[in-house]
Amino acid sequence: MSHVRPSAPLNRSESISAGGVKTDSLSKLVYRSRAVHPMSSVDVHNLTLAAQARNRAESITGLVLYDEGSFFQWLEGPAEGLGRVIRSISNDPRHTDIQVLDDRSAKKRMFTDWSLKLAATGDAAPPLRPDVIEPPARIIAELRQNPDAAPRLLPALKAVPATVPADTATEFRASPRVPLNHHAAAILQTVVIEMVIPALARRNGLLHIRSRPFPVSKRVWELADLLIADDQVGARELIGEVHAETPHSLLPFATLFEPAARRLGDLWSEDVCTEFDVTLSLARIQAAARLLGSDLVRRPAAGAPGPDVLIAPEPGELHRLGAALDSEVMWNVGWNPHCEYPRDDHALEALVAATWFDVLDLSLSAAFRREHWLPRLQKTIAAARHASRNPALVVVVGGRLFAEHRAVGAEVGADTASTTAVEVDKAIMGHWRNGF
Repeated sequence: MSHVRPSAPLNRSESISAGGVKTDSLSKLVYRSRAVHPMSSVDVHNLTLAAQARNRAESITGLVLYDEGSFFQWLEGPAEGLGRVIRSISNDPRHTDIQVLDDRSAKKRMFTDWSLKLAATGDAAPPLRPDVIEPPARIIAELRQNPDAAPRLLPALKAVPATVPADTATEFRASPRVPLNHHAAAILQTVVIEMVIPALARRNGLLHIRSRPFPVSKRVWELADLLIADDQVGARELIGEVHAETPHSLLPFATLFEPAARRLGDLWSEDVCTEFDVTLSLARIQAAARLLGSDLVRRPAAGAPGPDVLIAPEPGELHRLGAALDSEVMWNVGWNPHCEYPRDDHALEALVAATWFDVLDLSLSAAFRREHWLPRLQKTIAAARHASRNPALVVVVGGRLFAEHRAVGAEVGADTASTTAVEVDKAIMGHWRNGF
């Protein structure tokens, strides 16, 4: 657990302005801490993005410097907001040994235009970023020798130019309608993960890396940002543009909706948004999926009728996007899925005991991994099998955790796991047909 050693109280009393109106006083706080694990440039960049969003919400400005596992951060703004930010920082599991070096009232801001500028050394510095500065060697050397000198040294970084000159910085800026301004970096990360790493692995004879069945849309991060920012018009326009590229197809489910749901979960873990924001955004994706599905022509089932499928989120799971997408896909291929939302395991057991189902499709959150729900899911599956009228009930599980780690499905007693809604029918048929 992080340990904070303040040198002065974090909360300031309100002061009286010249006009006699109570205002929150301006304060500054400088601290240093140690990273629990070495951080890559992507880790440092994502941490900074989350902090920038939090700081903007609290009218906080400042700078963070990361050097060989050590953080130095200067924060300034309203005392009340600063107190909330430092409490959030103290609960961040990514660093420990937090020591406040300076905490006092301030007459003016030092970093007026920076919600949080990043300074980083070595491989931790995100390359070619207009919002990153390279700290001078003399400042780094002095900080390593005397970390407590940070309150005196950090202001000198204000005059250091960004790693990308101002006249070329515009090409790195995201679309103006993207409030969090970070999807471009994430796209680059996806290209590396999806294409470069597998290619290098194959070339060097390493173990086969299973790629995703469909390439992730380059608009995923933009959609997540628009949903969090409650820009529903922008989100609908973006979804329409992606859908227009793949007409009469459910591919946006796999290339846009499901990845966007996972990105929302990442934004929550980075402290950019609340769990309520994620839940509301997933509901908006679900509504968009329903509209998109209604525009498609239902395909008649080929050959014999499809299986009787009961689709349900794991009882207690508030995120129903996975169940909704699976239902849309099964309906589109000509099946007649039965979708329910049982309040507990007993309600689910009553459903499979009263009606014959060939398949039970259970889902966890499409945004959160929910690893701690696995014992609970395992118990649900065992109870459903025991109560089912069908002794050969096929159970398929879905959700973010299984999309990223399909083998986990067998650990909870499922017959198979679905990595994407677009292919859930194929996953089901592969096991249901084997029962005949």
